[in-house]
This record gives sequence, structure tokens and C-alpha cells, in this order.
Amino acid sequence: MGVTPGLIEGSLKTGDVVFVRRGKNNGKQFVVVGIESETRVFIADGRSYPVEKPKKKNVKHLQKRLMNLKDVAGRVAGGKPLDNGWLAQKVSVILDDGDTSWRQGG
Repeated sequence: MGVTPGLIEGSLKTGDVVFVRRGKNNGKQFVVVGIESETRVFIADGRSYPVEKPKKKNVKHLQKRLMNLKDVAGRVAGGKPLDNGWLAQKVSVILDDGDTSWRQGG
């Protein structure tokens, strides 16, 4: 009854797409937009959690997808601001791809 097996604390990187496993956002996808520590990250989707006010989440409550949005990571690393509409579009494209592996834990 716990957390997602296999997610190693500290293994998340900026730009990683994650699936929330606990809390009021259970079942939703977000993108890691910042890292506070090995056990806490900031996630956003451009809609419910804009990049200006991302959600702080414990990595134990997240499931990492096998996907990294390198352009998000590049913008953050380069100090360029992220746009909420742009990020929301990236997240919706992932959902519209018909990719259901996030539901199956893969």
C-alpha cells in the first residue's frame, strides 16, 4: 500500500514527466520544473499548477515516466523562463499520443 517501487530518490531530473500517485492530484501527469532536494521536487503542468507557483511534491509520491522533455530542462538550465501555455501544450501532446504506459506503470 505504499509508494511506487523502483523510483530511486534523487533520480528525477528537470524535464522528467511524472505521474502523481498520492494526494489530490492522484492520476495526473506533470513535469518536473525544479529540484529542491533529493526527496522533494517542484512539478507544474501550466494549468492547475503554473510555472510561477509549482507544486512541491515528495518523490515517493511520484512515478517517473520513461520520458524527459529536454527543451524544458534546457530552458531551465539556460535561465530562460517557462511559459504556461507552452508547458500545457507539451503535457497535452503527451496525453494525446495515446500512450497509456503511464497508467500501466511503465
